[in-house]
Amino acid sequence: MRNKVSSFLIVDDNELDVEKIARGVRRLGFGNDIVHAEDGYEALDILRGECEQKLQTPFVIFLDLNMPRMNGLEFLETLRADPALSYLPVFVLTTSDRPSDIEEAYKWNVSGYIVKPIKIDDVMQTLNILSDYLSIVELPSGVHIGG
Repeated sequence: MRNKVSSFLIVDDNELDVEKIARGVRRLGFGNDIVHAEDGYEALDILRGECEQKLQTPFVIFLDLNMPRMNGLEFLETLRADPALSYLPVFVLTTSDRPSDIEEAYKWNVSGYIVKPIKIDDVMQTLNILSDYLSIVELPSGVHIGG
């Protein structure tokens, strides 16, 4: 029962980071769909069913903090204020190790805060640990994206 996650929403404006994460997820064989949003606004559109990209449930959100237009912390605030989306599992995956960013993210009930590894081997190790974790936790699967 290794694979409980059907898809991932990667919210990150750095194409290289997105590709490293997506490649690692595919290589480990967990998560069938990878959906990408450039910023918080695009992610909210996806989650609310207001665009063509769709997520299969259950899914997990990987969120960067440093993005244009709507950054990760603004996204978390908006997500947690929306009753239809407030409970979704979000893992922050960012370059920031600032204590204020970590504290603020946990204020918005993130599932975990991970500083992005630089090397692909470290990315794989991090994703492997997350894969093990996600294989034993129960995720909400009755999510109705887009109302």
